[in-house]
Amino acid sequence: MFSDKSGSGLSVFDYAEPASSARFAVASARRAGKDITKNIINTSNTPNLLATKRLIIVKNLISNGLIDEQKKILEFLKNKKNLGEDKSAIIIFWEGEAPKKNNALYKFFISKESGIKSQNFEKLAGVKLEAWALKIIKEINPEGKISKLALARLIAYCGEDMFLLYNEIQKLIAYADNEMISEKKVDLLVKANLNNNIFCLVDAIGANDKKQALKLFHEHLQKGDDPFYLMSMFFYQFRNMLKIADLYEKGMRAEYDIARITKLHPFVVKKTISQMRNFTFEKLKKIYKKLGEIDRAVKTGKIEIKLALDKFVVEL
Repeated sequence: MFSDKSGSGLSVFDYAEPASSARFAVASARRAGKDITKNIINTSNTPNLLATKRLIIVKNLISNGLIDEQKKILEFLKNKKNLGEDKSAIIIFWEGEAPKKNNALYKFFISKESGIKSQNFEKLAGVKLEAWALKIIKEINPEGKISKLALARLIAYCGEDMFLLYNEIQKLIAYADNEMISEKKVDLLVKANLNNNIFCLVDAIGANDKKQALKLFHEHLQKGDDPFYLMSMFFYQFRNMLKIADLYEKGMRAEYDIARITKLHPFVVKKTISQMRNFTFEKLKKIYKKLGEIDRAVKTGKIEIKLALDKFVVEL
């Protein structure tokens, strides 16, 4: 559970947190679930004197919350008048996986009678991701065009990271200047960026060379790279390492099989494996958790992003 003490009006409740450790007994998880539900209802009903609007985020209620807790929230929402018209508080219910369609709470969320807006944010891959990339190219420049092989290579280098893909598309369109975006252009701008810069930065972190890591990080900033873009690259790289490290823990070593299961390009798998050897699985999990904490702190105004990333590198 996260409740912002600064008065910004943001509160985050995650039903997955009690179950994240196998050491929690069922009774403890049940008590924790009751506490979360109680806090959600109290927060929703209590005006925030320091903020004109409140944002309440409830995560994994359907996938991890007990049925009794779901019923309490459902009853609370049904009794809350003008639920969809409340301008002082926004409640977001987020699920990391598709809920069962017969779940009572889910059926209420998608019903027209509830007044709730619902949307499925599908993670794009394959043909859908290619279609999205082509759409973005035309939105940025109606005259922009890219060859099939160049598009495949671009997605191979960026993976399914749409934020990274969008940034790389912007660079490519500006560089191409209404000409066809070719494989050579993708290699020149995208591969060079991923291979020589970000990989080197993560390598320096893995080697515990903080001086070199800070130097490379500040070189990115001096070139004008967006710090949010750099943070997304940290997420991308360490997420890939975690995926591969998990398969390594299970005894998988073949790069082809790893690429097939993770849906990462073999090039990315090969480079990531070489970096991963500098980290233990436990260290990777701690780093990824720390990145999540930084992301939350930056978005809630607790810390400036450049300072946060500086501290991230120094404190590893």
